[in-house]
Amino acid sequence: MPKNINVGIILDGNGRWATSKNQPRTFGHKKGVDALKNLVNEIVKQKLNVKWLSVFAFSTENWNRPQSEVKYLIKLLSDSLNNELINKLQELNIKFVWTGFDDKLPKSLLTKIKTIQTKTSKNTGLILNVVFNYSGRKDIEYGLKHKKLISSNIPDIDLLIRTGNEKRISNFLLYQLAYSEIIFEKTMWPNYKISNLKSNIIEYNKRHRRFGKI
Repeated sequence: MPKNINVGIILDGNGRWATSKNQPRTFGHKKGVDALKNLVNEIVKQKLNVKWLSVFAFSTENWNRPQSEVKYLIKLLSDSLNNELINKLQELNIKFVWTGFDDKLPKSLLTKIKTIQTKTSKNTGLILNVVFNYSGRKDIEYGLKHKKLISSNIPDIDLLIRTGNEKRISNFLLYQLAYSEIIFEKTMWPNYKISNLKSNIIEYNKRHRRFGKI
């Protein structure tokens, strides 16, 4: 397995997964958070050579969803950024990073994000990058104006995985995806496990990355 592979995942299929089980979409989002926690824990436990894990949890376009669902997603993130999570990240030596725009987000949520970033800033293991309230196009427009992307600290993504059997990149870290290998995974995000990731990495390792060469 390559050293320090940087993985990006578009977390898709939560709502459809819940609907298929006759549950509200919010149930799927809650299970999606659980799936992410389990995956991160297993990446560290099984010592996979994943240095960066960037997960796309909420795009700026997602504000167009029903307000009840948007409010739930904001609350779900806020509730998840608690002392229990901080302790777990410290235990696993994980550094937490947030990439996104702060407009429209509650100040209380931004405070929690800043706190968890500060408390895990010296950790040297896996870097968990939660991409929330983000747009690749908006990031590029920001960069043209300010001569720096808000995602300038994020390295190129080696492997992009999109769950839920959709085949598009949906405005996710456009600059960092320039030469990414892409896998469109049929599995809905709440069902995505470490076995899926290991299988995706095996597929990635079979590919020959030429970067314009022959």
